[in-house]
Amino acid sequence: MSTRTGIASSIIASLLRFSTCEVSDALIKLKHPTGGLLPGLDMFSPSHLSGETRICGPAFTVQMVEGSDKDAPKPEQHFVDAAEKDSVMVISAPPEVRSAVWGGLMSARAQARGVKGIVIDGRCRDLSEHREAGFAVFARGHSTLGQSPFTRPSLLQSPITITDPTLPSTSPFHQLVVHPDDLVLADLDGVVVVPPTLVEQVLELAQKGREVDEKCMSDLKEGKGVKETFAKWRGK
Repeated sequence: MSTRTGIASSIIASLLRFSTCEVSDALIKLKHPTGGLLPGLDMFSPSHLSGETRICGPAFTVQMVEGSDKDAPKPEQHFVDAAEKDSVMVISAPPEVRSAVWGGLMSARAQARGVKGIVIDGRCRDLSEHREAGFAVFARGHSTLGQSPFTRPSLLQSPITITDPTLPSTSPFHQLVVHPDDLVLADLDGVVVVPPTLVEQVLELAQKGREVDEKCMSDLKEGKGVKETFAKWRGK
C-alpha cells in the first residue's frame, strides 16, 4: 500500500523504527547541510519533553500570515478540514507574533481526519486538551492567545520556510524549506524532514549507524575507553 505521495506505507513504518537522531546522522552522511533538522521545536504533547512518542508521515504544509494582511491568498476551506489522512501537518507562522496558531479544537478535528500530529513553527495553546487527547504537538512555544485576530491561514500545500529567529542568516541552520510530501519524523529529540528521494538511502545508513552504535555501547559499558572504541567501530 502507498500513501498519496507514492511512498509505500512500509517505508514510513521503517522510518518510524529510527530516532530523529539516527535519521539526522544518516542525512549528514548524505551531505545534507543540516541533517534535516527543524531547529528550535520541542514536543509539548502528549507530554512535555518526555515519553516515547514518535510520529512520521508526509508533510501537509500550511503558511500563516498576519491577520492584517489582506493581500495574501485565502484557502477555500478551513486548513484543518483540508488536512489529509496519515499526514503530519507543518505550520509556519510569522515569527514576530506571540499568539497561538493551534488549539484544542484543532487537535480534535485533526484526529478525526486521521492526522498523525502537528509541527508548528510558532505557538500552540490549550496544552491540557492536546494531552488529554493524546495528540502529538511539536512547537516553538505556547501562548494564552488564540489565532484570531493576530494570524490567518493563507497557502496550503506550498513550500514553507522554517526559520530559527535566534540564528544569523549566515548560519546553515538558520532556515529549512519544507515541501509538501516531504517525510516528517518527530520524537522527543526534535523534528527532522527527509526528502522522499533520500529515504531509501537514509534507511540503509540509519540501520548501519544503529548497528555500529550498539557495538560501541556494549564496549563502553564494559569499561573500554571512548577513543579506542570509536577507533574500533567508527574508524576514528
